[in-house]
Amino acid sequence: MSEPTSSAGTGPDLGGDPDEVVGAVWAEALGLDFIDPEMGFFDLGATSAMVLEVVRVLRRRWPRIQFVDVFAHPTVAQLAAFLADE
Repeated sequence: MSEPTSSAGTGPDLGGDPDEVVGAVWAEALGLDFIDPEMGFFDLGATSAMVLEVVRVLRRRWPRIQFVDVFAHPTVAQLAAFLADE
């Protein structure tokens, strides 16, 4: 599957592989082109307000994700693996 993309106000493509989706959502929230899947969300400069936005977007695909899940699974790799089990 191709890289997740943004389209006119809809945000990243949420239909891909969980690693790609989480990485794209984090990258958009942080204003980055690439997210190292092993780097922690807060180590990359995220704020608590960004967690709210990330969870809001990810809930469109994984409705049961909670804010604490981002804290409990602080890297793209960890959160994607957690969400893949959903």
